[in-house]
Amino acid sequence: MAADLSDAASSGTSAQQLQAIEDWLAEAPAEAGTELGRGYQARTTLYESPFGQFVVKTARGVWPWRQLGEAAIRREHAIYSRVAGVPGIPLCLGLIGNRRLVIEYLDGDTFRRCEPEIENWNRFFERLLETIRAIHARGVAHGDLKRKDNLIVGPNEQPYIIDFGVAGIERAGWAPWSNAQYRWMRQYDYNAWVKLKTRRQREPLSDEDTALYRPTMLERVARVIRVIWQKLTLRRLRRRIWPRRP
Repeated sequence: MAADLSDAASSGTSAQQLQAIEDWLAEAPAEAGTELGRGYQARTTLYESPFGQFVVKTARGVWPWRQLGEAAIRREHAIYSRVAGVPGIPLCLGLIGNRRLVIEYLDGDTFRRCEPEIENWNRFFERLLETIRAIHARGVAHGDLKRKDNLIVGPNEQPYIIDFGVAGIERAGWAPWSNAQYRWMRQYDYNAWVKLKTRRQREPLSDEDTALYRPTMLERVARVIRVIWQKLTLRRLRRRIWPRRP
């Protein structure tokens, strides 16, 4: 079903499809959507329609927080436009009412859930690295790849990156703060890739991984705080005594 939406958008009819989706949503009953997740700023809902399956991201909360969420959704739409066509990025169909983001539904599940079932581990991460480098070439850094729910494992173990809500953008001209933030987030993407690939067992690293992995100052500080907290709360000891159930 998602392929129908993708084919329509690639053939230049995405505007018509988006209008048809908007009209259908206006008439659809509330139970037509299935909530996939929600955060402090937005929620995502899956719909099955005559046009196929698609996901709508909507700001949540009361005014003025909802307005901030809608501004973030418009920014995310602009980022999806930048990385349109990159393999491993879902198709963005556009904005409805300048406040709801419509994205193709990916037939798969989160990396968090699929991690133990991935058969070709190295190939999966090779593809993911290709996608990361491709979005960086477009001047976009995701910034939150360490969160396993932001990766989808699609058919044939194809990785997809979703949720560009906190992404950094490289800007032309004089934008020192914005571009410094982008460069930091770009490195953070590579560090997250190495951590996920090695399951945080970073020694010994391959030559390729060593070349990519350069912990930022913030990550170093966070690691020190995490180690101290684990010792104070006896976290490792508690895990040995009361291991988690599978």
